[in-house]
Amino acid sequence: MIDKYLMAYAPYIAGILSAMVAYLGLRESRRKTKHDEAMDLLDRVNKDNDRLREENEELKKKNLQLARKLEELRHAK
Repeated sequence: MIDKYLMAYAPYIAGILSAMVAYLGLRESRRKTKHDEAMDLLDRVNKDNDRLREENEELKKKNLQLARKLEELRHAK
């Protein structure tokens, strides 16, 4: 008797299960896409931070050189 009902509803059960698997696959795909976008954004931010740190170091060196020149000019008077 259970076999009879199982065979009668097998296509519906298979359809429901395949829809669930498709939904879960789609949800995981969206999650991975968001994760990848976030990682790309993090990489860009890190690259910009590195560039800004280098520029900051260069400006500090230039500032130090100019401060030394200013001191030399003050003592030369």
